[in-house]
Amino acid sequence: MNVVILYSAGHLGSAVIMNKLLSMPGVNIVGVVKAQPLTLSLRGRARVINHLKKVGWKFAWLLLWQRCIQILGYLITMVFPFLRKRLKPAWKIAVDHNIPVFHCGNINDVACQQFIRKLQPDLLISAYFSQILKQDIISLPKIGVLNVHPGWLPVYKGAMAYFWVLNNGSDRGGVTIHWIDEGVDTGEILARKSFRLNAHATQESVLMFTAVIGARLLSRVLKRLMAGQDPRLHIVHTHDEDDIYYPMPGERAFESYFRQRRFFRIRDVLSVLVMKKYR
Repeated sequence: MNVVILYSAGHLGSAVIMNKLLSMPGVNIVGVVKAQPLTLSLRGRARVINHLKKVGWKFAWLLLWQRCIQILGYLITMVFPFLRKRLKPAWKIAVDHNIPVFHCGNINDVACQQFIRKLQPDLLISAYFSQILKQDIISLPKIGVLNVHPGWLPVYKGAMAYFWVLNNGSDRGGVTIHWIDEGVDTGEILARKSFRLNAHATQESVLMFTAVIGARLLSRVLKRLMAGQDPRLHIVHTHDEDDIYYPMPGERAFESYFRQRRFFRIRDVLSVLVMKKYR
């Protein structure tokens, strides 16, 4: 099965999913669409400033510090030979396996459509991708578009479900595999799994739980697809569940979160990149 991966630059969740797919028999990654971070061009700087005004400087600095830790972890795995089988960043996988990468500001642009169409994929897989797909993109693959959503649908639709579940004081997190349609996290659910949140959980540790569990669920869904079976791992009934959409958190939401939890711990990041082999 030929797949194109949609991923966000520097996102650990994207890296976990791509590492899993690379090792899965029958799955051939023929291309990658990479959502670029905000640039420092004149137009990009204005977008960066507007983004910082929305989320606040504290969150921005923490995100930068977290990214620095990730880079350090990746460098350690590349420098020491005995660590090179650990989690690889998505860009390293693409380079090592000669997988073409398209850097997109907007996945719905014509140039991106042409890139995907040329690859003729059976499936698109959205791995913590940060953009909304329109019908012109959704209709390109032969089978459809799968999404690994880091939240329990339909209760946690939208952005950064792993943040909101902690900010809301929930005692369980979740991850969902679903088809993508023209709505936001509204496509048919194929699989979902919940997990307990402990008192010391951070948004980063919850993110990694969703990525590791999501990768396993995705693997099972893909095996069923490749075998010509119904890809649903179980029948999901959501008529008695809340249906809530969460936007990207703003400064007020982040301040509320910081009063309750740490944003991340260094060991959360390094345990995935260096200290534990991803399976």
